[in-house]
Amino acid sequence: MDLSGKVAVVSGAGAGIGRGVARAFAAHGARVAAVDIDLETARETAAGIDASGEEVLAVQADVGEEESVDAAFAAIAAKFGQVDCLLNVAGIELYREFLDYSSADWDRQLAVNLKSVFLCSRRAVPHMQRGGGGCIVSIASVQALATTGRIAPYAAAKGGIIAMTRDMARELGTANIRVNAICPGVIETPMLERSFTDTADRDAYIDKLKKALPLGRIGAPADIAHAALFLSSDYASYVTGVALVVDGGMMSRLPLPEAD
Repeated sequence: MDLSGKVAVVSGAGAGIGRGVARAFAAHGARVAAVDIDLETARETAAGIDASGEEVLAVQADVGEEESVDAAFAAIAAKFGQVDCLLNVAGIELYREFLDYSSADWDRQLAVNLKSVFLCSRRAVPHMQRGGGGCIVSIASVQALATTGRIAPYAAAKGGIIAMTRDMARELGTANIRVNAICPGVIETPMLERSFTDTADRDAYIDKLKKALPLGRIGAPADIAHAALFLSSDYASYVTGVALVVDGGMMSRLPLPEAD
């Protein structure tokens, strides 16, 4: 799978799935713009790819804010002059009872998890059109299909990504731009680790969770990165408008065990 000559923009590249995606695309020849709200973590990702900085750019951006996204893409265009692949990975989650969410909670969740896909895609697509095509892969979630509860704004945003993906695929197909989504299950990331904060016996729960998953393990960022590579490659040249579930069989075994 050769992505030489391609430029991939990865949001949320400072950690977790985003870092895994950025490194995987670089390993397959792409030049990478590692975008994150935390510039230091973006730089750490970039350093792990190419210490010289010739093939990678670390960019600070709050992808839920229009001006920040515009500035980031201006920097990317100045560095690379093109965008071929957009990986919308950035995301945040907040576990809370539905009636305990504030309007500010809702707005921030929707901005980072959903509006960011619109803002980044709007800036990436003209580059792809000029280049004769491209691909967009956005990270949705199994929470869009069957939620664990206490995560309504996140689930709503991820469901919105799937709907946007279908619409964008229809509109952009004639420009040879493919648009797909990935729905990860339980993946070993800092976000997952934060969800264990209130768990009485973290290790016992993780063991119980693994046993409940048909493949017997929690997923790794590389599992999602490999799916993103496939969807961005010529092997998926006739694939657009799909939401690919990558969950180790989680959706076949719901409900998952409750934390103690």
